Amino acid sequence: MYQAKNNSKVKVLAGPRSGSSLLWSVVAVFVLMLLMASAQASSSVQQELLSLVDDVQVIEPVEDKASYLSHAEELLDQQRFGQALSYYTKVIRLDRSVDEAFLGRSIAYSAVGQMEESIADLNVFILRNPKHSMAHVYRGVRYMSQGAIEYAEENLLKAIDLNPKNAQAYDDLGVLYAQQGQLQIAMQLFGQALRIDPYNEMAYHNLAIGYYLLEDNERALASVNRALQLMPEARDSYILKAQILDALGRNEEASKVRHYAQYLTDTRSMESVSIN
Repeated sequence: MYQAKNNSKVKVLAGPRSGSSLLWSVVAVFVLMLLMASAQASSSVQQELLSLVDDVQVIEPVEDKASYLSHAEELLDQQRFGQALSYYTKVIRLDRSVDEAFLGRSIAYSAVGQMEESIADLNVFILRNPKHSMAHVYRGVRYMSQGAIEYAEENLLKAIDLNPKNAQAYDDLGVLYAQQGQLQIAMQLFGQALRIDPYNEMAYHNLAIGYYLLEDNERALASVNRALQLMPEARDSYILKAQILDALGRNEEASKVRHYAQYLTDTRSMESVSIN
């Protein structure tokens, strides 16, 4: 545990807290007392032991914000949101200038339903990164979930202004308008999202809902089938497909699809937003 070379001081490695180093110090003192009590212990041995105890140093672990941040991102990817929050917070306590920690923590807060905290972190991030299009999308979606329609629209429009090729911004803005009863405008926005990103399965899902609400069920079915091609295990798309099949009078097929859907879990991204 130590090296006695060239009168170098003894170093005791500590864990996350200094309790272990305190234990070693107590043990060393206890041993020293026993030796000193022995009539056979020479004064030179006593002096050597005293110098060792006096020179004990505790090496505290270095808190590494980079490793904390990396671990937080891994936890977020694994959807272990509570633990991700803890590590993002550690990074922020060490260094409030790490913008990625505020952005990541805002996503984790949203995933556990803490929208006000999520918005607060996004406010910090956007203040420092005003041209970050996706951050405006995230904040717009948070406001949408709280019913703050004007703020939601403002942020989503700003995201599009910053990046006209942001497909998710068009899709989420379409959801906002659809929820406000402006379905025709919403359908145009879903179409624009798909022109930008033909593999945007959420836009196909929302387009299918739009066609279903417009009672254009053949197009609704085609759209939801395309969504399922892109994400074969999307439970909500299967439920939507069953509803569309019922509307088309294909009840037996609908029943099979609905039965299959009950064995699926939600595979959506935490940032996905749909009309329903």
